[in-house]
Amino acid sequence: MKINLKSGFTLAEVLITLAIIGVVAAITMPTLIQKYQEKVFIEKLKQAYSIFSQAIRLATAENGAVKDWDIGTFKKDDAPVVMDGSLKLYNILSSYLRKSKNCADESGCFGEKYITLDGKDYTFQPNTNSMYAKGILANGISFAIASNGSGCNGVTVKGYDDVCGVIYVDLNSYKGPNQAGVDYFGFYITSKGVQPIGLPQFDGGPNNYVCLYNQYKGGNGIGCTAWVLANGNMDYRRRDITNEWFKQNNQEE
Repeated sequence: MKINLKSGFTLAEVLITLAIIGVVAAITMPTLIQKYQEKVFIEKLKQAYSIFSQAIRLATAENGAVKDWDIGTFKKDDAPVVMDGSLKLYNILSSYLRKSKNCADESGCFGEKYITLDGKDYTFQPNTNSMYAKGILANGISFAIASNGSGCNGVTVKGYDDVCGVIYVDLNSYKGPNQAGVDYFGFYITSKGVQPIGLPQFDGGPNNYVCLYNQYKGGNGIGCTAWVLANGNMDYRRRDITNEWFKQNNQEE
């Protein structure tokens, strides 16, 4: 006589297993999604850095050193004069950029509201800031340009030589999260070319362009640009990288 014994899971066991899988998925999926989004943004930031670096190289090859360009007179309390300089700088670089939209001194190339790395209101809203000349590249990256005035001495920035202007980029244009240090970053146009904001010797400058974990500054997050390009991650969203950033670069020196 043969006896066949078939074993299997009970309904209760199956339900418990599915519940455990669901809990694990709920815990891990947001982290996985965030990591994937970060990788996309990192690659887009590298693209932006390459595009604007090449534009500056081509522009200086044809027009001479940026320090000698006519890019307005910098006056802190005179927005129209600053905008005039920003438009001049924008128009020079436009010849070397592939754009899908030209906003210049009008709104419309950026999202309505931006926040800092720590989630507070960002002080310098790009869509409405009267100091910026704006556009959107063919690859969907929004950009805003501000001039530091002819001679590149309107504002002195520690750690950077001859800052002639600033380029801000939103890596996915109007789409969220519109957050500094996540999809919104910045570069200085200097006598050495385009340089990412936030080099180790940088102190945040007059606009507090820092990269601080869970601390409020009006420009917090823009100073993360150099970290991302050097390290290929956004770990500063989860921990304080300040001491590590200084230590890492001091060792390299």
